[in-house]
Amino acid sequence: MKVRRFASFSLLIALVLGSCGPSTSSGGGCGSAWVPTENRLLGAQAPNFTLPTVGGEKMELASLVQQKPTLLVFWATWCPTCKEEIPTLNEWSKKYPALQILGIDVQESGERVKAFAKRQKMNYPILLDEEGETAQRYGLVGIPASVLLAKGGKVIYFGFALPENIDSLIRE
Repeated sequence: MKVRRFASFSLLIALVLGSCGPSTSSGGGCGSAWVPTENRLLGAQAPNFTLPTVGGEKMELASLVQQKPTLLVFWATWCPTCKEEIPTLNEWSKKYPALQILGIDVQESGERVKAFAKRQKMNYPILLDEEGETAQRYGLVGIPASVLLAKGGKVIYFGFALPENIDSLIRE
């Protein structure tokens, strides 16, 4: 029984890691072979959510998007492409003070994510979607995924890579 479980788990890991490629403008990244190319939310109001941060405080999206554009980055500690995006996101959090960046970890424990964020020196808020409910509401079936919201909450970018034209998008 243990051998069968291990073999199944190994196959799952191989499939997940095999689908993780470099992030590209055409939408690469973990799971890029099986993610939809269009998202039903593009141009619509983003679904609201309230999630805890790794520090334990609650953050509600609706109140944040009233202040400034917000970039939601769905990720996980095990995803190589997600790790590659961290330096860019750290840089953007300094370069674009008018942009709120929220890292949303999907389906991992708070302790694991908190330790990872500290090791990686992530300098933007990290939220915990431990059950994956928020990711589901956004229609995600793979990570990393980025959703850029205009001030007010309208979805202006959805992709499986960081938006290359962030400068022009946040000026809109």
